[in-house]
Order: sequence, then C-alpha cells, then structure tokens
Amino acid sequence: MRAELIQELQLLQNSRANKIVDELTDRILSSVDAVNEKVISSMSKRGKMLMLLDKRLNFSTLRKLRRKFFKP
Repeated sequence: MRAELIQELQLLQNSRANKIVDELTDRILSSVDAVNEKVISSMSKRGKMLMLLDKRLNFSTLRKLRRKFFKP
C-alpha cells in the first residue's frame, strides 16, 4: 500500500512537471516565432527599399548619361 502511494505521488509529480515544461516550451517557442517574424519582416522591408533605391539609381544614372551624350 505504501509503495503504491509513493508511485502515485511520483506519477503526479511527473505529470505536473511535464505540464510545466510544456507550458514553458510553448511560451518560449511563441516568443521565438514572434521575434523571427519581426526580423524577417524588417529584413524584407529593407531589401525592398534597397531594390527600389538601386532601380532609381540606375534610371537616374541612365538619364544623366543620355542627357550628357545624346543631346538633341
């Protein structure tokens, strides 16, 4: 009888420990996912801005060259 009670107590403790571990894991993973999403979003925005800047720079450079060498 005493051994059975000790076993039940150990099972209960393991169950509680597993529940706490699962909750902590979920919190950590959700935090990491949120940070990853923000980083990816900001990198994507930066990349788009750089691509637009490069595109504008190329067009303005071409216009200047055209005006300089192909005057009507």
